[in-house]
Amino acid sequence: MIKNRVQSNEKLVSIDIAKSFGPKFPIKSLDITPWLFKGLILKENLFNDSIDKHNWQEYQDSYLCIEVNEDALLAPWAYMILTEVGKRHAKDVLFTNPIDAQSQLIKRNIDEADFSSYKEKYVLVKGCSNKSVTPDIYAQITKKLIGTAKKIMYGEACSFVPVYMSNSNK
Repeated sequence: MIKNRVQSNEKLVSIDIAKSFGPKFPIKSLDITPWLFKGLILKENLFNDSIDKHNWQEYQDSYLCIEVNEDALLAPWAYMILTEVGKRHAKDVLFTNPIDAQSQLIKRNIDEADFSSYKEKYVLVKGCSNKSVTPDIYAQITKKLIGTAKKIMYGEACSFVPVYMSNSNK
């Protein structure tokens, strides 16, 4: 009988970063460029009217990404008002595009996660699982695992790169 040593190894734990730490709610985008005069300049009356007329209910139980033309001139209070109104409905408000928001949320979830379950384990961080998992996210999870995991590897069980080994293993 052939025994699968990878599956039967209780000390080996695989982490798919996007699945384990990705956002648990949808990410929805709102482009406020049309709320600006000529798509560039904040005029208080036009801006406030747009906020009042917008259907904020659609962001319930979602993350709200607010996007705006890079050349637009917005006062700091505009971001504050958008955050206040958006936060009444959305789980959180981020001023970025949905792809960068996903990365920010993964990083936040890694920071807030309890890594004690990886103590003295051989941890395999799966690679190539999702484009939203950027190099800085791989670095962040490595920093969280160092000192907790016995060994950190990158890749798949059949083909991995050793990344870290605790001093007790060397």
